[in-house]
Amino acid sequence: MSQEEKETKKVKEVKTDVNKGEGAVRRAASSLYSHLTPAQRSKMAGLMLLTFISAIFDVFGLASILPVVKLASDSQQIHKNYYLETVYQSLGFQSDNRFLFFLLMSVFIFFLLKSIFGFIVNLLQTRLSGQIASHITRKQFNKYFNLDFIRFNSVKSSVVIHHIINNPISYMNWVVLPLIMLVSESMIVLLIVTGIAIYDIQLFLFIACIVGPTTWGIYALMRNRTSRIGSEMNRILPLALGTLTQTITGYIDIKLADKERYYRDRFMSLQTQYNRLEMSAYLQNLIPLRANELVALSGVILIFVYALFITRNAGSAIIMVSLFAAAAYRLMPSLNRIITSLMYVRKNQTALENLELYSELEHELKDEGPGRPISFKNSIEIKNVSFRFPDKDEWVIKDINLEIKKGEKIGIVGASGSGKTTLMNLILRFYEEQEGYILVDGHPLQRDQTRSWRDTIGYVKQDIFLMDASIRENITFSDDNVDEERLKMAITQASLDELVNSLPDGLNSSVGERGSKLSGGQRQRISIARSLYRNAEILIFDEATSALDSQTEQEVSEAIDRLSEVHKTVFIIAHRITTLRNCDRIYELKDGKIHGIFSYHELIEKVI
Repeated sequence: MSQEEKETKKVKEVKTDVNKGEGAVRRAASSLYSHLTPAQRSKMAGLMLLTFISAIFDVFGLASILPVVKLASDSQQIHKNYYLETVYQSLGFQSDNRFLFFLLMSVFIFFLLKSIFGFIVNLLQTRLSGQIASHITRKQFNKYFNLDFIRFNSVKSSVVIHHIINNPISYMNWVVLPLIMLVSESMIVLLIVTGIAIYDIQLFLFIACIVGPTTWGIYALMRNRTSRIGSEMNRILPLALGTLTQTITGYIDIKLADKERYYRDRFMSLQTQYNRLEMSAYLQNLIPLRANELVALSGVILIFVYALFITRNAGSAIIMVSLFAAAAYRLMPSLNRIITSLMYVRKNQTALENLELYSELEHELKDEGPGRPISFKNSIEIKNVSFRFPDKDEWVIKDINLEIKKGEKIGIVGASGSGKTTLMNLILRFYEEQEGYILVDGHPLQRDQTRSWRDTIGYVKQDIFLMDASIRENITFSDDNVDEERLKMAITQASLDELVNSLPDGLNSSVGERGSKLSGGQRQRISIARSLYRNAEILIFDEATSALDSQTEQEVSEAIDRLSEVHKTVFIIAHRITTLRNCDRIYELKDGKIHGIFSYHELIEKVI
């Protein structure tokens, strides 16, 4: 099954889970709790408390409107209420209108303070959300880069980018924040409805009969479509990113083949689908707002119909409408936010699925330091080593035995598919042998020594990794704490002096994106200098000169030959036999086995 088929199957599983009514909110809450640190959980608990207090203030704000409405319609109620009359007399008011104005200003100031408090709560929410997003991004990065090499290579780069960059912020914006909004607005609605029930049971029953069923109906009609939109968007975005990335990296080949229109149309087809889904999601979010406006208007009309044609009491209709309008003023926005939050959570269930991918690696994500140290003083022995890929029956490497003394230069040749690069990946510990051992100074390499072992190795391959940065940064991988003496020595040993001295900015000169400002040989020598700067004791050259012309190959080969002077152990994988001229031994691999061991002259004679 291809990776794309696996991703499609995963999306279908998510759809099935959602449509079964697994409990999107419960699942989102559980996911959020599992991704928080203890400190963030404490902050979240405090934030929930502040949210609850803010909800209480909202209810008090609503409750403060109702008495003012009644007093405005009948100012004599001021003098009939003991508490209002006490305030009236204590503050020396002589006019009911002035007292009403005082009450209105008091309500305004309360709303102002309530709004400021609510803004502070929102500010704390966004700050905590940003911290959580960064924390999850770090976890996503660690999760993918803790995959073994085989597993990592099976995941498309566009999927990795999407899951590390887009998924955490989408998770925060469209799952966590809506979840907080859902809790906050549910508290407000519960408190308001409880207060209304205590204050006026008839109004409570009216709102329950009109608003409750219609609100639930709106959500029920849209929830499944919302889930499908989210799943489809999650499937399409990585495909669009992958197509665009391929188009950028393949610029030259695409131009030469006159295929830019094909790739443009392919990308635009995916992007158009994504944009259409994005707009559909936006439209879905507008429906609750419009529908709730109609519900509120229907409620007002029903009250008038009830009061004018059944009770025939216009005065009670005005009071009832005022009370309903006051309740709807706060309830309808809350109900709209609740529905929208529920739809966001359902739409982005795939974000949860993405976070849960490779969840079995969670226990490996702690920084355990460099692990157990290793010492390489005498030899590396590859003893009875065999390797095959998972789910494959045939061996890529079978019963390999060889011993390399420290300081030796070893060549490895063989046809494509003979196992050369696989053998190097075993030495680099990107693969792990199923049979046999790799011994360093007579001791088997252990998993907890992997980090320390890799610190002793420099790897130079055909497609050099170069950042769009200076020569200095590409050699040291850092701008801080650079050992200038070691850097100077690495540049000399890699034969980079002439290049550095010829540039106006020297070591601070930019190499361009993927080393576009350098020749092939210069890129290779920077990679060699990078390994030497790290004090690598073992250097592996994997087809490092295969893409170079003869003159440049000779220059790089001379730089490699000089490494013998600094007692480095060197492995050279090469198609060109001339690159192996100064090797102590040359191993020929065929069908995953050692087919012969030669000196350079013996290999030349064999080829001839």
